[in-house]
Amino acid sequence: MKPLNFLSLLLVGSASVPFAVNAEEVYYQGLYNSVFIGATKVSDIDFGSLGILQFKTGLETDIGIGYDFGKRFRLEGNYNRNGSDFENTTTSAGYVDLVTSTYSLNGLIDFPNTSSLTPFVGLGIGSSKIEVTGADDTVTSLNVIAGASYKLTEKVDLVGKYNYRRFSDVTLGNVAITDAYTNSFLAGINFRF
Repeated sequence: MKPLNFLSLLLVGSASVPFAVNAEEVYYQGLYNSVFIGATKVSDIDFGSLGILQFKTGLETDIGIGYDFGKRFRLEGNYNRNGSDFENTTTSAGYVDLVTSTYSLNGLIDFPNTSSLTPFVGLGIGSSKIEVTGADDTVTSLNVIAGASYKLTEKVDLVGKYNYRRFSDVTLGNVAITDAYTNSFLAGINFRF
């Protein structure tokens, strides 16, 4: 897996109940939620008799709730949905040709420093439903996340993240698909309670 993929999972949070590590450093501990929007690119997929199909860059949305354990570690649950159209096709299978909906649990590691910008990385596992017209399959997915958050206020962070998501083998109708993955770039906000 690519190094950037590992960074994608550690995005979403800070927290709400402050506690002092020492007299100079204060870190937050508690619940937060997040909202993201961005672009996703689906890997080329071999659809058997239809050949290898490529996808246009699609839209992705992501919402989540997490818990910040303090200085470094976060755990979050996310719901993610994206859609992409096939390239070089004149007829669409519907609103978009391929839709993926994923529920995932991600562990994140923050790298705090003296600035307002905090990089993070993470890993996660999830369940993804992959749909095309007339067929769908639910498979296991693995996430690698990398990103950074910028503290806007005591309760709000601006966040950018990269998410690499790899899927287990997918079966859509009579077509078996291996090595499918997505690359996503998302921007959003974390809200601490």
